[in-house]
Amino acid sequence: MASNTIIVQIDQDQLVAQKNNQYSLYLAKKVNGVFTVIWQSMGPVATVNTPSYQYNNIFNIALPSYQVNYTNQPIVQGSVTFTSSGKAVVMNVGQTVSLDANGTFGTPANNGTAGALIVNNALAGNPHEILNDASGNPIFVNINSGMDVGAATLTPIEEYQVWFDNFQQTGTIIAHNVSNPGLVTFAGTDAMTISYNKAGLWQAGPLASTDPALVTAIQAGDVIVAVLVAFKYALTTAAATYLLKSFIDKFAGNLHPTEVTTSAGSFSLKVTFAGPTSSDAALHTPNFDAAVNAALNLAVADPTSDLQGESWSFAPSQLTARV
Repeated sequence: MASNTIIVQIDQDQLVAQKNNQYSLYLAKKVNGVFTVIWQSMGPVATVNTPSYQYNNIFNIALPSYQVNYTNQPIVQGSVTFTSSGKAVVMNVGQTVSLDANGTFGTPANNGTAGALIVNNALAGNPHEILNDASGNPIFVNINSGMDVGAATLTPIEEYQVWFDNFQQTGTIIAHNVSNPGLVTFAGTDAMTISYNKAGLWQAGPLASTDPALVTAIQAGDVIVAVLVAFKYALTTAAATYLLKSFIDKFAGNLHPTEVTTSAGSFSLKVTFAGPTSSDAALHTPNFDAAVNAALNLAVADPTSDLQGESWSFAPSQLTARV
């Protein structure tokens, strides 16, 4: 099943302050347009089988399945109006499905794009795509245009809220209007980082480094970026060999890795980039995650890769000064 990964980093001084205040770290998902129920709470003090929040915190959230369907433009002839639609197909984010010329969906495949559902449409007449939740309730209906013959992309938007507050149990109704929340929105990606900085404010992306040498290197754009990938399944010998020998060829554009590290039986992959050419690029490591994610999707679609059915998530990217 597809998942969203939220990485929450907390400044060390704020970490101590929030724990001293006996505040918990909370996560809520927007449902029906509002944040009402606490999905996850992490207390200030760890107990057996219940970890507390620390400097680096990772929430992996399983995503529900969706239903994809289509309908045609209503045709009016005299007093009769005719509209038709297909039989909905259940899909997970990151999958693709074919819609043939007869209007029948095929079997979804795990060779799509992170954060999206793709319909490879062969049905003429520009059918209007429909996205339903797992129960069949419409989330989005494209009434303004239809699907051309070719690939059509549906991108569900998932929104989350993180904040500190007095203790409440997971699954309970949020007791009051939350002050100073951090908002995380997924639209076309499956991993996001948000940080609580020294000033007590939420910011997109990781915390700035406090290592003087690394700070200088970041300002000069003279860093090495390592993207860390965690696979759901252990890599076979064929998959590991493919990643070591052929994976680099799946990258295009400016973000091209210099080294790929993994092994047979491993659940992880390390992709190293020589580094960005500016400090702005160094501070936006999700760009590197996105490049690796796109290349992995191409690798999964390659029948020689032995990666079919594999899924993955990202740990925080590592920045080091170039020696």
